[in-house]
Amino acid sequence: MRVKNKKDMKSLKVAALALLATATVSAQDLKKEEVPSDLMSNFEKEYANATDVEWEKEDELYKVEFDMDRNEYELWYDASGRMTKIEKELKVTELPQAIKSKISSSYASYKIDDIEIKEENEKTTYEVELEDGRKEITVIFDESGSVIKEFED
Repeated sequence: MRVKNKKDMKSLKVAALALLATATVSAQDLKKEEVPSDLMSNFEKEYANATDVEWEKEDELYKVEFDMDRNEYELWYDASGRMTKIEKELKVTELPQAIKSKISSSYASYKIDDIEIKEENEKTTYEVELEDGRKEITVIFDESGSVIKEFED
């Protein structure tokens, strides 16, 4: 983008600051003591072996990122402490057979690079990153192995 004059430069700076302010407001890092005590207590009970725990507040939801059993997790809770969404890194061995079969038949030239399971609104999906050396694609599957969405990375 080419800036034509000082007025354009000033407008560009204002827009950049507004964008930064919006990003800062939408997600806020939290200290452990800033998380509601009931939520923290339930989390620590259920995920006692969690390491590298980081809390954020995004709008009205509390998000926690952590590692456990060599997997990365992201959980979202509402203010009442109810889990609304979970994302978990999976190993290839944990992928349902229906999805493995679909990858073998429809994406035979690709290797699995990364897998995440997502549970939200009582719906489970699997996001699989595939690569073949030349390009990378992400395929989102339902539990039965049907493709929901596919896009190039």
